[in-house]
Amino acid sequence: MHGISQAGLLALVLGGIVSAAGAVETAPPVRHQLEVETNRGQVRVRLLVENRSSATIYIPREIAAEDALTGRRFEIVDSTGKPVAYVGRMVKRGALTGADWQAVKAGSLHAHTIDVTPAYAFWKGKFAYEIRYDGPYLVDVTQPEAVQHSPAAPVKFQFSK
Repeated sequence: MHGISQAGLLALVLGGIVSAAGAVETAPPVRHQLEVETNRGQVRVRLLVENRSSATIYIPREIAAEDALTGRRFEIVDSTGKPVAYVGRMVKRGALTGADWQAVKAGSLHAHTIDVTPAYAFWKGKFAYEIRYDGPYLVDVTQPEAVQHSPAAPVKFQFSK
């Protein structure tokens, strides 16, 4: 060994193990979670946003409080990964403004349920799907270009149309 003894190498390796074991993984400041309920011919998506930070964050108002989507906000795929087409309303708009964001206070949980059935072209028959959400949020509503993301874990569900 050049320049380092076996004992020195062992100390480095053990030091690395101790350092790695001593590392504490911190929870992300914002957590998005999806829940899907399929009954009565509907696919209802419940979005839960947990703000673990010490400051107010802002999430898209459309997802946080509205009854219908105005664009493809969720990614839905079938069991083979084929995307389900978005067929809902498409509202052409400029850049989002402060009015387009909903506040979620520090240390709080926000939940909202939205029916996505009319917005996506679910296939006739019973199929397995997976829904994904990128989880955009702002820490400063005056800086809409500084969108951060906290993706929700994908959720698998079955739906019969």
